[in-house]
Amino acid sequence: MSRIGTESGASPGISPRVPQPTPRPWRHKLYRAVTGLVLLLVLTSGCTSDTLHKSLVESTQEPQEDVATQPPDEGEFPAMETTGPRAEPTESTGPTETTQAGEIIERTTINGRLTIKHDDVTVEDVVVRGTGTYMIYIIRKDNGECPRNVRLEYIEVDGSRAPADSIPIYSPECGFTIDHGLLHNLGRGIRIANDVRIENTYIHLARTWEGAHRSGISTHGGKDVVVKDSAIFCENVGCSAAITMYGDHAPVQQVLVQHNLIATTGSYCVYGGSVDSKQYPHGANIKFIDNHFSTRYFPTCGRYGPITGFGAGVRGNVWRGNVWGESEEPIPESAL
Repeated sequence: MSRIGTESGASPGISPRVPQPTPRPWRHKLYRAVTGLVLLLVLTSGCTSDTLHKSLVESTQEPQEDVATQPPDEGEFPAMETTGPRAEPTESTGPTETTQAGEIIERTTINGRLTIKHDDVTVEDVVVRGTGTYMIYIIRKDNGECPRNVRLEYIEVDGSRAPADSIPIYSPECGFTIDHGLLHNLGRGIRIANDVRIENTYIHLARTWEGAHRSGISTHGGKDVVVKDSAIFCENVGCSAAITMYGDHAPVQQVLVQHNLIATTGSYCVYGGSVDSKQYPHGANIKFIDNHFSTRYFPTCGRYGPITGFGAGVRGNVWRGNVWGESEEPIPESAL
């Protein structure tokens, strides 16, 4: 087993485990501390209320964050403060590629692409500051098989140094699990196909470009996907939806979308896997359960409605317990 990112002073081959997550990651504790110090200084210097406000804003804003458009904390759903690394990374490196099965990459800032092509790889408490087209790239092994049991836990993917049309996690064929991920400063979202679990993760897209077609999570065909207990936001010009499921390359099948907060400035909050214009227009066994479709941008979640191209009640598709995010009023299947 190989480890990248051990703490200084650790015994060879042994990396101390990271403590259990606190309510807020280290970066937000630092931010609050700086805010408190600035407040104390301006109060003791006799500033007016206008000067006080200006001083707080100029002195405490985190650089290159999409603060101006950041959705507010939604309580039961993931937020920037409750996702991402549980402790500050202890090392920094450039583009990184896995070298063997069982590798653990932890407490490291990766500047550039992280490429994963081995079984049983765990990436935890890591910051990936992408600079190119793909920030985390999961590809087939040398023998042509997909890597098994790839886990991304308590990671942050920051796209502020990459082009707006870059993809934070690109896995066009192979599966993975992401848990407590923080994905921000992005134009595009996660691109997936088969055997993917996205849980307890915060995805916020606000960057754009001319002719953009963007979504927080997208698939162009695949099966065995779970999106659960996550917050997915796509805003600004060029959003197609928060989640897009299109049957371009294969049917969309066996998908569970459960207990997520979803919002977009696009046409619909979700494209549900049964889009007539696609080569495989009939999604099957797609379940939307207990999701909150936010009315933050439009009273219908998306400009024209919460979901399209779904096929509720046929081929094993299920629509149950979904509500409007702010009022928690039910969205019945008959309203789709």
